[in-house]
Amino acid sequence: ELAKLLGVPDVLVFPSVTLLQMGVLPLLTGNNGVIFGDIAAHRYIYEACCLAQHKGAQFIQYRHNDLNDLAEKLVKYPLEQVKIIVIDGVYSMSADFPDLPAYVRLAKEYNALIYMDDAHGFGILGENPSSDMPYGYKGNGMVNYFDLRFAEDNIIYVAGLSKAYSSYAAFLTCGDRQIQTNFRN
Repeated sequence: ELAKLLGVPDVLVFPSVTLLQMGVLPLLTGNNGVIFGDIAAHRYIYEACCLAQHKGAQFIQYRHNDLNDLAEKLVKYPLEQVKIIVIDGVYSMSADFPDLPAYVRLAKEYNALIYMDDAHGFGILGENPSSDMPYGYKGNGMVNYFDLRFAEDNIIYVAGLSKAYSSYAAFLTCGDRQIQTNFRN
């Protein structure tokens, strides 16, 4: 039902967003990838990035929602190196959110993956926002809010059910069979 709501082929469900982050981010980066983290990203994302760093990845922070600062850091790494841009969908303390289409363009330019934690947007923001419904419909998250595509736009989308649904579970999208297999293992 989550995959259907999001419009993706499959999702993997975890007990919590914190456990998901700690398991997935180090796996994605491996021992030679680079994580570029927004300085305002949620604390448990920071902790997961530090764990990935401990396992050999590099962890570089950039100024909040500053695409120029991010681009200056991305340009220093080869296109073939694993690069992950870590952002929140809706930032928990300010309720602001990134210009996701601009992040997607930047990620494509530098062959990077976007890892978005939308724990505070899922269930609230959704597709087809309008002046009558500025938050959109269905509550199916930031990617749908901006009418982007998960796999085509290189977005791994993470969210939980604890905020809008008051349930203990978290999930991430799987647009690639190899990534899905790695996550399941």
